[in-house]
Amino acid sequence: MKKWFIADTHFSHTNIIRYAARPYASVEEMNINLIDNWNRSIGVNDQVFFLGDFGLGDVDHLHSICSQLHGNKICIRGNHDRNASWMTRIGFNVVLESAFLKIGRHTVELIHIPTDPAPAHFQFHGHVHDKRPNKIIQNQLNLCVEVWEYKPVAEKTLISLLDKASKQ
Repeated sequence: MKKWFIADTHFSHTNIIRYAARPYASVEEMNINLIDNWNRSIGVNDQVFFLGDFGLGDVDHLHSICSQLHGNKICIRGNHDRNASWMTRIGFNVVLESAFLKIGRHTVELIHIPTDPAPAHFQFHGHVHDKRPNKIIQNQLNLCVEVWEYKPVAEKTLISLLDKASKQ
C-alpha cells in the first residue's frame, strides 16, 4: 500500500478553470483528465489523503465521480466541501478537519488552508492553487493540483522534499 496526497480537484467547477488558469476547455475535459491522472497513479488498495475542495454538484453527481477514483480516501475538509456527513456520503472513508501524520521521519500537519504565520512543524495544505510553487516555503507545502501537473503526489516524493528542507 502506497500513500498519496492531492488537493483542490474542484470537480465540475466551471469557474476554477479561469480562476486558476487550468488548461481545460470544459469541466468535462477537466473531470476526465483529473480522474485519469488519479487512477494512473493510485492503486485500489493505496491510501489517499485529499486536502480539500473536492467538487461542485449534488451528492449523487459527486458520488459518481468519487466512486471512479481508486484508493482508500481520507478527506481533510476544505472550505468548499460541505460537512463531514456530506463528504462521507460522496465516498470518503474518513473526514477530518486536520490531522498529523508521520511521513518518513517527519511529523506533518495536513490541513486545507495554510496557517499564517507558518508553523514550526511541516504543514501540507491546499487552498492556494497556483499561487505558491511545489516546494517547501517556511515549512509549508502546497499540494494543489495546479502545481503538481494535475496528479496526486507520492509519499516518497514528499519524503525527499522534507528531508532536503530539514537539512537547510
